[in-house]
Amino acid sequence: MIVLVLCICSCNLIKGQQKNDFVKYDSLSQKEVYTFVEKMPFYKGGEAAFISDFSRRFRPVYSDTEPKQTILKVQYVIDKEGHLIGARIYNKKEGDKLSAFEENGLKALNLMQNWQAGIHEDKAVNVILTRVIHVDINHTD
Repeated sequence: MIVLVLCICSCNLIKGQQKNDFVKYDSLSQKEVYTFVEKMPFYKGGEAAFISDFSRRFRPVYSDTEPKQTILKVQYVIDKEGHLIGARIYNKKEGDKLSAFEENGLKALNLMQNWQAGIHEDKAVNVILTRVIHVDINHTD
């Protein structure tokens, strides 16, 4: 009986610890966010729809003083209602200057609101995602 009680208690502790390993506070969106959930958020229509919608909205702009970029590493939250919020360039600190390329990439990303929220323990939750977007500057309109 004591062994059974200890097993139940330790399982609950492990479950609580696992939740803490996957939940953090995101200061930009000001929400508790999961880094991993049972069903991750996804763009409705899949990856092809995401690429198509992003490329339609994104117009790369380059400054004469900046090197040409072809990669955007972004991070954003898909909230429990399926809205993209808190978009930022990954590993840039608040107040760091963004390139024109990065600014336009974030503008395009913020317009993309066609998401299905992430699911954890059968309920919608806020999930933070990190994504690398490769831009082929030879094939932009």
